[in-house]
Amino acid sequence: MAVGLYTDGVRGAVLLWIEFFCLSTHQTKVGSYLSDTEALISGVVQGSGIGPLMFLVYINELATVLEFADDVKLYQQQLCTCSAATASC
Repeated sequence: MAVGLYTDGVRGAVLLWIEFFCLSTHQTKVGSYLSDTEALISGVVQGSGIGPLMFLVYINELATVLEFADDVKLYQQQLCTCSAATASC
């Protein structure tokens, strides 16, 4: 994603901030409960202001290689040992 941003003209402190944001650990707060910090495996933090921008950069990169909407199927296997009791991975 950083390459796509750089190609689109994002440089310097802004590019470094976005890279740091994507590589950092994050927490979620629901009511008064604060989650443990976790690394972001995929996607963006829910409720983040940068999420829509990252989606647009991602779609823009896909547009350079696609001719038709059904040309690509994207998926990544997420290995997770989730427990319904703890709702954590």
